[in-house]
Amino acid sequence: MEEEAAEVEVIRAPKRHRSVGIAVQQVPPRVNNKERGSLDDLDLISRLLDFWLGTIISLLPTKDDARTQAISRRWRPLWRSSNAPLNLGTGNNLCDSNSRVALVSRILSDHPGPARRISLHLIFFPNILGEVDGWFHSRALTDLQDLEVTNLKRTNHYPLPPHSLTRFAPTVFVLRLGGCQFPGLSALPSFSHLKQLILFDVGISEDSLQNMISRCVVLESVSLYNMGFGRLCISSPTLKSIGFYAPRVKDASTFQELVIDDAPCLERLLPIYPDDGPVTIRVIRAPKLEVLGFLSEGISTLHLGTIVFQKMIAVTMTTKMRSVKIFVLESSPNLDLVIDFLMCFPCLVKLYVILNAGKNMNIVRKYDQLDTIECLELHLKEVVLKNYCGGYRPFFDFAKFFLLNAKVLNKMEIGGSYYRNDDCYLRLLQVENRASQGARIEVNRNIFTRHVHTHDLSMADPFD
Repeated sequence: MEEEAAEVEVIRAPKRHRSVGIAVQQVPPRVNNKERGSLDDLDLISRLLDFWLGTIISLLPTKDDARTQAISRRWRPLWRSSNAPLNLGTGNNLCDSNSRVALVSRILSDHPGPARRISLHLIFFPNILGEVDGWFHSRALTDLQDLEVTNLKRTNHYPLPPHSLTRFAPTVFVLRLGGCQFPGLSALPSFSHLKQLILFDVGISEDSLQNMISRCVVLESVSLYNMGFGRLCISSPTLKSIGFYAPRVKDASTFQELVIDDAPCLERLLPIYPDDGPVTIRVIRAPKLEVLGFLSEGISTLHLGTIVFQKMIAVTMTTKMRSVKIFVLESSPNLDLVIDFLMCFPCLVKLYVILNAGKNMNIVRKYDQLDTIECLELHLKEVVLKNYCGGYRPFFDFAKFFLLNAKVLNKMEIGGSYYRNDDCYLRLLQVENRASQGARIEVNRNIFTRHVHTHDLSMADPFD
């Protein structure tokens, strides 16, 4: 706090030519008139110590990092110094593809380390594999925190060198791999600081992935995209979020079963494309699970503790999951199906339903108000209906059910490819008879997307 106060003091009184705290350069207290003008014009950021300037540089994109050398003599040596941890991205904006490998090698040879981040987006041709292998030995990557390796040639997996993981396992916070083959290691290293694991189309055995996740002592989020498994069993004392989807193969599922065996901190379970698998999801122990979805009939069997759904129809419901607050379901406007989930999740606060005109769209359940549903009485505050087709009676009846029965509803959002926002439309929904007179109804045009904030745990709703 004293250092921050010192920095503020410098900004408020820039003409005091004295040393203030430890956050600024020392400026000679006596200068002649000729020198005084240039000192008064000196930008305040350049007065910071090398450490703070280096921190600023390390947060910039690679091209902007290099451009800081042109600011002044003061900045020129900083980018290639240990005060500016290396932040190296090799995307298309760095340079043309023909000179990219040579430029990366030169940057790594010139920088003394440490490194904050390296992001390799390359086509790993056979003739560059030796040079890339040398990059992972570079002193510039000492204490690397964020490692991303993406193979842009999807037809072949890039074989990760074993030392690319064993070297960085003790320091890396974020690991992103795409189009790679996980190295076969006799013993997996312990990723003692890993918080985010993102794998896209990575060749890795079920045992290796299970062991890796279970041995990460601070792991918070996992994304498994375009990944197929026979049976994947997850146990983690710290995991908070897991998102996944399987490769799309016609008339076949490449992800058979996901088991959440023991995840005491898990808050989010996010099947992104449920129609592609896994076929079965079993949640054995996840007492803090708050966010669940997307779910659809593509998941043949869903076990939530002792609760069992088959094709999203409740088969056994001996208990309830009071922890779930946000739920996303893909379904036709089928109240039978949705009400079973409302009864399963009595403390539900926000419900998303991605509607489609399925074969069961005409099933409209008569809701017996004597058989109360707790979330409708006490908890459900927001309903979001996507892909809404206002021209079909079952869609009107579906939306109307929530308006007439959700007693603490604050907002209903109805979105589709087109909308009508007139008195006739609202009259069909019987808005004037809504159970919660304070509820707002928003009818708009929106396009449904599957963008999910899997890793931003600061967001209460990853679908928002």
